[in-house]
Amino acid sequence: MNGSSVAEPPDFQAATAAAAAAAARASSSEQDEWSASECGFLDPEVQRTMRSGSAAEDITQYPMHGWVDVTREFHDACAELQPGELAQDMLFGLFEAMSAIEIMDPKMDVGMGFDKQDLPPPSFEAAIATGAIKLDDLTPSELIGIFDALFSCLVSWLEGNSMDQVLFTCLYLHAPSQIKDKALRVFCTAVRNLIVVIKNIIAVAAVNEEEDFQLYGNSALLAAEKAQPAAVYSSLKEVEDQLVRKCKNLTTATEDWMAVVHRLRFMRHLFQVIYHVEQMASNDTVDDKVDIYKILLVASEMLPGIRNTLDRGTQPEKGSEAPNPMGFSPRIHDRSQPPAFPRSIKIRDRPASYQFLEEMISRFKYACKVSKHKDYYSALNFFIEYSKKSGQCILSRSVLQSLFSANMRMAHGKLPMKQFLRYSVQVFNSPPVLNAKHPVAADPKVQQHLENFFRYCINMNTFTQFIRICGFNRARQRDKLARLIENFDTIQVDAARLDSLMNQLAAERAMEGNEPWATALKHSTHFSTWVLYNCFRAMLIFLMSGFELELYAVHEFLYIYWYPYEFLIGFLVSALTRTENILLAQEEYAEHQSKIQSSAGGGGGGGGGAAKSRKAAKPKKNKKQQRPYRAEIVFYHALLSLCGGMYKAMGALTKDGRVRLPLSQFDNEEIRYNRRFLPFATLTSPPPVSYAEFKNIREHTMRYSVEDLYTHAAKHFDQARNVLESIQNPDQEMLDLLQIARTNFVVMNVLARGHQKEVKRQPEFDFSKHSYFPIIKLK
Repeated sequence: MNGSSVAEPPDFQAATAAAAAAAARASSSEQDEWSASECGFLDPEVQRTMRSGSAAEDITQYPMHGWVDVTREFHDACAELQPGELAQDMLFGLFEAMSAIEIMDPKMDVGMGFDKQDLPPPSFEAAIATGAIKLDDLTPSELIGIFDALFSCLVSWLEGNSMDQVLFTCLYLHAPSQIKDKALRVFCTAVRNLIVVIKNIIAVAAVNEEEDFQLYGNSALLAAEKAQPAAVYSSLKEVEDQLVRKCKNLTTATEDWMAVVHRLRFMRHLFQVIYHVEQMASNDTVDDKVDIYKILLVASEMLPGIRNTLDRGTQPEKGSEAPNPMGFSPRIHDRSQPPAFPRSIKIRDRPASYQFLEEMISRFKYACKVSKHKDYYSALNFFIEYSKKSGQCILSRSVLQSLFSANMRMAHGKLPMKQFLRYSVQVFNSPPVLNAKHPVAADPKVQQHLENFFRYCINMNTFTQFIRICGFNRARQRDKLARLIENFDTIQVDAARLDSLMNQLAAERAMEGNEPWATALKHSTHFSTWVLYNCFRAMLIFLMSGFELELYAVHEFLYIYWYPYEFLIGFLVSALTRTENILLAQEEYAEHQSKIQSSAGGGGGGGGGAAKSRKAAKPKKNKKQQRPYRAEIVFYHALLSLCGGMYKAMGALTKDGRVRLPLSQFDNEEIRYNRRFLPFATLTSPPPVSYAEFKNIREHTMRYSVEDLYTHAAKHFDQARNVLESIQNPDQEMLDLLQIARTNFVVMNVLARGHQKEVKRQPEFDFSKHSYFPIIKLK
């Protein structure tokens, strides 16, 4: 069975009966009866219960007679089971089945990894005594092999494996101070300190989950020698210089020694970058992003040369779990791990490890660009994009969080988060009350209301948490976004109250006859629009991430694509369009005020002053035509058409009988619908859409014929294609969406003409091009 009972075939029942009969015959024979002590029941209470005979008819108690060999009958009974099926008995349920699977499994049972020829795992001292490792006079080939193996272990640790099972399988890391070879000693000391620094970065960033990274390992080994990260850089540099001078005096093997130098140099640059990031996370006044970027450039240039010399080092032995023949004992910590600890660890090979390091350095370089994003709008876009490209590496995500905000109270290490949000609103839609040049900027009452609003935003931690969520892995983001969306509702209420208050103050100033103050205060919905836009972004990411995580069944695609098509993307376009209109209106008002002041100031100065003012006003007229969100609005129009095309296509495929629907006795669509949109139910804006409303809209859509629905879907895909083709300098995502729109347009037209009308096979939905929108393929 798979988590539940399965029907037993007749042959299986016959085999089971034969096994029971064999057991009964054995129990009736005196010569096969064993004593309780021989069976292993040594507990006196158990023996007394068995001797008393009170449990003779109680099947829940231990059996009164001994064990019987039913191996053959057992194998006969299991012969009818398919892989993955389990037989359920009164005394053998799923819990016992899981335990039976784990016993004697090399991945879970530590004792199964050894055979009779295996030696006990040695300690560092035992390895020295037996001559298994060398402490001095290591050849360049041996050094290269150990260094490459340690880089492989480091990468395996960053991928989520246990520190003890990868890094500390290297015996040299247990006591670096006892190593006499200076190059190996310094390198191992650097790795030991690098472990501490990386742990600090990931712990401070706090965007890791248990499946991403195991933060805690054998702390006793790390505490054996106190970490001194500040001295690592100079030690590595000193060894490099010594080896370079040594190469100049040698006539042979210089390339091998230079390969050792290059690995030491790469470790020095890598350690320097990560140590700088850790210092920035612990000290808000340190800002070395430019220096970090330069060091990363040098490190990335060294990796191709290192990969070309991988064959110069000692290589792992075939069939061995050790990443290097000397200095590693893969099973040294097996007996010290907890019982349920993962046992099967596969350390990355060397080429793949250096490929990972090269990609990680590229991600670090990309993360340094976060310093260019000074407002919340652009910073959030950067974090979302970074998450799509670098979501698998926990260290890369943690470095980005440290570069932007180490303690969630400072942005870019020096700007308080409250001032950052205040500046972000000003950049987004420029509320008049945030403009220092307006007369209301000095009004204590207005400033007090603004101060309360931004303090409330910080206390709710919603906006900062949105950026922090983008640092988690893609699966965890969805869970955290569901809780984040609920928090937006209270901030929306407070933002609407602030907008209403500002408009009320403007009306009061107008009644007092203070027209400049009234105009400066008057605005429509600046703060509400800003809050709603970010709420809509979170809702769209949450909804569409279900496709990336493969959470939705095919028959659910209908209402999942329907919601952004009918509501969500339209809300986003409306918010951005309203913001652009607000900015244009403010520019027109500023231009109008400039003309009035120029006319008043140039009235007594002759025509020359007026001519100069007209020339000065001309560039402002050009500036008025700029629309900062036009590219994003156009992109959302393309997404709107794609969602509409998928919605109509799923409706047509469902009505045409090409989508497999669950049986009614095992499914309730209303429960599914409410579950998918549960995080939206608490919001007042946008108001939640009930299942009854969706059902009415779907019934109205399904009134069309299947051919008409296919045609409507084709029109939507054609609209998306036209919009995407109009975008200048498209990125790779837009090109992929363009290909999806073109392909699905052709498929819908083919189906509308009656292709495969008699064959009701469900099409294939290929998400390989894009995580949110599939290519529909007919089988």
